[in-house]
Amino acid sequence: MVLHRYACHFVPAEIEAALGQRYIIDSEIAVGGQGAVFKATRTSLPDGTPTNDIVALKLHFDRRRSVRPQPEITATENFSHPNLARLIEHGNFDADGRHTRYVAWEFIEGKPLSVLLSNGRLLETEVLAIGRDVSSAIAEIWSRRVVHGDIKPSNIMLRNSDGHSMDGFMDTAVLIDLGAARYLDPGNMRTLKPFDKSDRRRSARSPVGTLGYFSPEQFKATKALSCASDVFSLGIVMLQCLMGRHPTNYDQAALTDGFQASGGRVAANVSLLYMLDKMLSARPTFRPTPAGLSENFRKLLQRMEEDSASGVRVHEEVQE
Repeated sequence: MVLHRYACHFVPAEIEAALGQRYIIDSEIAVGGQGAVFKATRTSLPDGTPTNDIVALKLHFDRRRSVRPQPEITATENFSHPNLARLIEHGNFDADGRHTRYVAWEFIEGKPLSVLLSNGRLLETEVLAIGRDVSSAIAEIWSRRVVHGDIKPSNIMLRNSDGHSMDGFMDTAVLIDLGAARYLDPGNMRTLKPFDKSDRRRSARSPVGTLGYFSPEQFKATKALSCASDVFSLGIVMLQCLMGRHPTNYDQAALTDGFQASGGRVAANVSLLYMLDKMLSARPTFRPTPAGLSENFRKLLQRMEEDSASGVRVHEEVQE
């Protein structure tokens, strides 16, 4: 019998055997230099209790045979939030002579924001819904003093999206992949090792993350980052959604002194542009809090939907 081997060189049958036949491997979702992600079904818990969980099974080659949990596990093990992927299970196994760490995440039915953007720019209401949900997720992880560090379209899943309209869904946008996360423990602040270093836009000297989405302070490798850095990255993502293209064509140098969403770059609601300008300030202290942003995006979205039927343009002042 010939065993099918995926591009990442993992053999599904070997993975299933190594995990005690508790998982059924399905399609390959992503592959990188240090591992891969599969859609899979978990049929039982480690203690044998039957279950039927559809998961995103993330496999990471561990060349050092480290028993240290993956950074994103530690960062998200106790999170329970509608806009964050839920951690299902994690552990280690040996397959094909390689020590491998695995993490099973809640499988998000939908598509990455990057796929939706390939069809062009989004509606303002869609952008506001994404901003509302992702800023809420940022607020949640920051409550544990965790900075995501790699907010970009491919790390935002759109749950239940039909590709045309996201209105009416309370948990549309889900922030995934904390492989570039940072803990900010005042007594022992440290950068977490990334799950996958294969991003094609990273250079050897770049901080962990993706060029074109770094905040100015993150690109300077500032150690004491805060949620303000994630707010900046989300601002770039939202502006990209409004424009249908990256605002600087991924030129990180153009973001060194912050960025202005207003000034004729895009035609959009003035209140939305005002909030984006604040999010993209060069100084972290000038950026809004993620919790405040989520509430303002929610209010503006609600007002725009209410006024849409009567054709009234929203001219609402937002809280700073």
